[in-house]
Amino acid sequence: MILHSIAKNRTGIVLIIVAALATATGQMLWKLSHTVPDLYFIIGFLLYFCGAVLMIAAFKFGDLSVLHPLLSFGYIFSIFLGSLFLGESLSALQIIGILIIIAGASLIGGGDDD
Repeated sequence: MILHSIAKNRTGIVLIIVAALATATGQMLWKLSHTVPDLYFIIGFLLYFCGAVLMIAAFKFGDLSVLHPLLSFGYIFSIFLGSLFLGESLSALQIIGILIIIAGASLIGGGDDD
């Protein structure tokens, strides 16, 4: 059932995950922005906008109940981006949180009734 759902919503799943990554990256660039507007701010805005457009497009290629929970991957991307580019520490509690998000998104959005 889960594999059928993934196959049915494949394009939407890819688009929604790319949207989550784009919006998380855009938000990180806003954080790096020192003045408004500067290059980080502008690129961050464009990435956030592209993420929003991709999210809208994704919903045309899959079921809302499958795709929307996958937006929570943006939280995971934010944690990793903060760790990699902002020097923020990654705690054991955050790793547990990441695993819970993955499990929750899989259980909530992992299958549909068709």
